[in-house]
Amino acid sequence: MTEFVRTAEQEAAYQHLITARFREAARIDEAVEAFLVAHANLPFENRLDFTGRKEFLLPFFSHLSGIERAMVVSQAAFKISDRIWQAERERLEAEDA
Repeated sequence: MTEFVRTAEQEAAYQHLITARFREAARIDEAVEAFLVAHANLPFENRLDFTGRKEFLLPFFSHLSGIERAMVVSQAAFKISDRIWQAERERLEAEDA
């Protein structure tokens, strides 16, 4: 197992980002739901477009800046991907049944 060694400054920055993710959890969930509702009628491939997802998410987190904003937006985008793929897997399983 690889051990990560961080300086005190690096650890503080890392903890700040983790705290931001938890602090913004409700807004992340809100943004994910809004994206899924707004794009429900698009084909699967179009919903996977990361650039469009990022553009949709940025206004939800306009109160953040820099690396904190980038990290929170990426977390929301990953959550959207998870939900899109989950729905696609369920759809394919239903077709196979």
